Amino acid sequence: MFNHKAKLWVSGRREWKKKLQAWRQNNTGELIWVHCASLGEFEQGRPVIEAIRENYPEKKILLTFFSPSGYEIRKNYAHADLVIYLPADTIRNASTFIKTLQPSLVLFVKYEYWANYFFNLKKEGIPLYIISGILRPEQRFFGVFSSYWKKVLACVTHFYVQDNQTAELLKGVGIDHVTIAGDTRFDRVARIPEQSQPASMSKFKSYCSDRFVLVAGSTWPEEDALLETWRKDKRYDQDGLIIIPHETDEEHIQQICRRFERSVRWTQAEGEIPWNSVLVIDTIGMLSFIYQYADLVLIGGGFGKGIHNTLEAATWGVPILFGPRHEKFREALGLLSVGGAYTFQNQAGFLEIVEKLRVDASLREKSGHQAKKFVEENTGATTVIMNGIRSYFP
Repeated sequence: MFNHKAKLWVSGRREWKKKLQAWRQNNTGELIWVHCASLGEFEQGRPVIEAIRENYPEKKILLTFFSPSGYEIRKNYAHADLVIYLPADTIRNASTFIKTLQPSLVLFVKYEYWANYFFNLKKEGIPLYIISGILRPEQRFFGVFSSYWKKVLACVTHFYVQDNQTAELLKGVGIDHVTIAGDTRFDRVARIPEQSQPASMSKFKSYCSDRFVLVAGSTWPEEDALLETWRKDKRYDQDGLIIIPHETDEEHIQQICRRFERSVRWTQAEGEIPWNSVLVIDTIGMLSFIYQYADLVLIGGGFGKGIHNTLEAATWGVPILFGPRHEKFREALGLLSVGGAYTFQNQAGFLEIVEKLRVDASLREKSGHQAKKFVEENTGATTVIMNGIRSYFP
């Protein structure tokens, strides 16, 4: 009653059996099913989905989501024949879902382990891949209830994992059908600069030209507060500042605009964007392209559950900043190790790093180069996974 996302989660699953049966009756032939928890996992699965579409155009592709934040944004994704919520993980749901679809191959992205679905897939002899998989020692698979979760892991036909630690953890519980393929997100972001861009992107050029520009992507109130303090310093009020919040609901957008003098909402900007304004992006779908105009990028989430996507900025060759909650993110640690990113613990640390990079153009260039190089050197996971898929579909 009081949670919009929960309401979408429930309403999106109503009458799923009838909808699925009707769709399958009208869409016969071999089906490949890809499941993602949310939008972040979709971006990891996306290069593989698009490679499947390119190599096997005759096959149907089903894309399922757990979270509304993934489904609502990608429900019209062009490379899938059907996009739906995955029904709750019960024995009956799993049996009905799989019996209705009869998929030829199933791919679950990163760390989605739905026990009843996995057991049913194994029972029916349907191959199941985990792609871009990553595990940590403290997870449930290796704790008190590990004996149960080992049975779930054993249902997977093959694991395509991101790193050696995950491979070793799986080996420790008796699973050796594992390939260290890397993270498919590198393949996706490496192609972003080559993609066609919305015509409206040209409006950023005059706003960003001939001055230092800080772009803050996927921010939360903690990052907004840091930016507010930075902006109030008169030394920086001639610099460009673009804020792309993680949540774009009206209340949150208005809250951000109240923080900053001369704030301008993207959807309300007419003509050229005022040079001395703070630009607030109040729509979705532009983030990965806006990074190209940045001299420095702040990634949000570092004071909450964890930082958001750093690679979309890194692929443009831009140095990156983020807060302390980054330890679980392999790509963030990699960027830090090569000098493509910087981290801070508090407001003082943030201001110090921004000033250092602001005044030293050669350091910004070097850091940006290292960030882009890091992306380029870690591509290739999609090719490895597609080689495995070809063993089922020559």
